[in-house]
Amino acid sequence: MGQVKAIGQSLLRWGLLLILGGDCLAASAQASEAGLRVAFVYNFIKFIEWPALPDSELSLCVLGAEDETRSALAPIDNKVQQKRSIQVIYIDHVNETNEPNLTQTFSHCELLYVTEAGAAMPLPQSLQPGMLLVMDEASPTDERVGIALMRTSDNRIEFQINEPAINHAGVKISSQLLRLAKKRQGGRG
Repeated sequence: MGQVKAIGQSLLRWGLLLILGGDCLAASAQASEAGLRVAFVYNFIKFIEWPALPDSELSLCVLGAEDETRSALAPIDNKVQQKRSIQVIYIDHVNETNEPNLTQTFSHCELLYVTEAGAAMPLPQSLQPGMLLVMDEASPTDERVGIALMRTSDNRIEFQINEPAINHAGVKISSQLLRLAKKRQGGRG
C-alpha cells in the first residue's frame, strides 16, 4: 500500500511539471529559487483568463524584484501568452502612504507579483477588480492575495489559491490549476 501511495505522489509531481509547462519548469537542480517562483508565475498566466482584458497586453507588475528575479523575468518580457504580450513592469519603491496614491501606483497592473523582498512595501487596502495578486510567502490572513507561493517544511514550493480574492479580481482560473493548489479558501483542498 505504501509503495502505491509513493508511486501516486511521484506521478502527481510529474503531472504538475507537465501541466505547468516543462519548458519553464525543467526541474533542474541548478534552478534558482527566484527562477522557479517566476516560472510558477509565468505558468499561472497560461491557466488564468482576464475576461475584461483586451487581446493586446497583460501588465505583470513586480514589486521588490532583486537581481536574480529580474534575470528570471527577462525572458518573459514581451513574450506572447494567450494572444497577449506580457509587459513586465518593475515597481522598486512605493513611498505613498495616501491610499488613493497607492491605488493609482498599481492601477495599470493586471497581475501583481510581490516577491519576499517586496513584502514590506505598502499595497492598497483593497485591490481594484481586474488585478490579481500573487505573493511569495504571503500571510494566510491577507485576503487580497489570490495565489500564494509557499515554501513547505520539506523545502518544496507549493501554491495556495484564495477563491474569494480570485472572484474579486474577476478572473477565471482553469480547473486544472485549481486541482493542483495545495489548499484553498472557500473550497476543498
